[in-house]
Amino acid sequence: MSFSIDQRLVALERVITEAGNTSHAAEVSSYLCRFGSVLVCGHLERCLELILCEKFEGTMPPQMSVFLRRYFGAGSNYDCDRIVALLNRFDTSWGAALEVFIAANQRVKESVSSCYAVRNSVSHGGAQNLGIRVLKQYFDDVVTLIAEVEHIVRKI
Repeated sequence: MSFSIDQRLVALERVITEAGNTSHAAEVSSYLCRFGSVLVCGHLERCLELILCEKFEGTMPPQMSVFLRRYFGAGSNYDCDRIVALLNRFDTSWGAALEVFIAANQRVKESVSSCYAVRNSVSHGGAQNLGIRVLKQYFDDVVTLIAEVEHIVRKI
């Protein structure tokens, strides 16, 4: 993974590690896990932006750079289907390659969707919760997805 993505992973891992710290009261750990779901989703969104911007850096016209920043700035739930659709906008072979990966890795797809469900619940005042084990699974699966997207975009 690129240096900028690695740096984001390190920071996010610190939050997840802290959420799993057994010296915290259960309520504090619960808050940290919910906050972690927000960060995992944000991490996915930012990494997608970084991967695409780095791919075209130095070759794209300024208008495309502005478009990408605005597109990602608007925020969205980037479940696997939306990521495939996004990649298809750039290169249909990218979208097709990610579809193959997702078909073989359904847990990744489920984790991304579930993490967004928790994030959306939390951000709208809901009480949906998750534990540290589930948060770690979501994180690991999002990292796997990001690595695959980066591999696809750089390879093709």
